[in-house]
Amino acid sequence: TACSSSAKVFASAQRAMQAGLCDAAVVGGVDSLCGTTLYGFNSLQLLSADICRPADAQRNGISIGEAAGFALLETDDGNAAAPLLLGYGESSDAHHMSTPDPDGRGAAQAMQAALRRAGLDPAQIGYINLHGTGTQANDLSEDRGVCALFGERTPCSSTKGWSGHTLGAAGILEAVFSLLCIEQGLLPRSLTTLNKDPLLRAEILLESRSAPLRHVLSNSFGFGGSNCSLVFGAAR
Repeated sequence: TACSSSAKVFASAQRAMQAGLCDAAVVGGVDSLCGTTLYGFNSLQLLSADICRPADAQRNGISIGEAAGFALLETDDGNAAAPLLLGYGESSDAHHMSTPDPDGRGAAQAMQAALRRAGLDPAQIGYINLHGTGTQANDLSEDRGVCALFGERTPCSSTKGWSGHTLGAAGILEAVFSLLCIEQGLLPRSLTTLNKDPLLRAEILLESRSAPLRHVLSNSFGFGGSNCSLVFGAAR
C-alpha cells in the first residue's frame, strides 16, 4: 500500500540483485498533495486538526506532507564509502483495512525478518526510525511490536513531526533520514511529541542527541497491515 510502497521498492530491488537480474536499480517514491488524498483520509477520521504528534498522549491523527526521493542501489562492489542496505523484512497481517494488529505482531514479523536478513541481533540496532503516524491505534501497535522484539531501551523516534506523513514517499524519505543519522551520528528527537503517552513503553527520544551509529532500522507500514522494515548500516 502507499504508506509502505517506497520501502518495498528497496526490498524488491535487493531481491532482484541477489537473483542476478541486475547489478543496480533506482529506487524511490513520490506522492503529491491533492484534494482526493485530503478528503479520503478525512473521511476515515485519520487527519488531525492540529499538528501531528507521534507518541504524544494527545495525538489524534496524521498530518499529510508532500515529498519525492530517489536513491541508487547497487550491488556491493567493495566501495568503502557507501552506506549499506543490510536487510529487509515484509509482512501482511491483514488485521483490518485501516487498523493494524493491536499487538503489533505484523510489525514485529517485518522487523524480525529484516534483522534476520541483515544477520544482526536486536541489540545491534542503535536507533529505530518509527513509522509513527500520530494516530492512537498505529502508534500503540508499533510500540508493542518494537518492545516485543527490542525491549524498552533502544532509542527511537518518528520523523513525521518534521515532514508530515508523505504517504507513498514516506519509505524513501525516512530511508534518507536513517542514512543521514548514520552519517552524522544523530539520534533525532520526535519533534512534536510534548508529553509521551504513558501507555507507550519504547524509548521515544524527546531530545536529539549525538552518538555513533552503525545500524539503523526504519519502519514503513500501510493499510491492511502491509508492513516493511529496512536495516541500514554504516559504510565499511
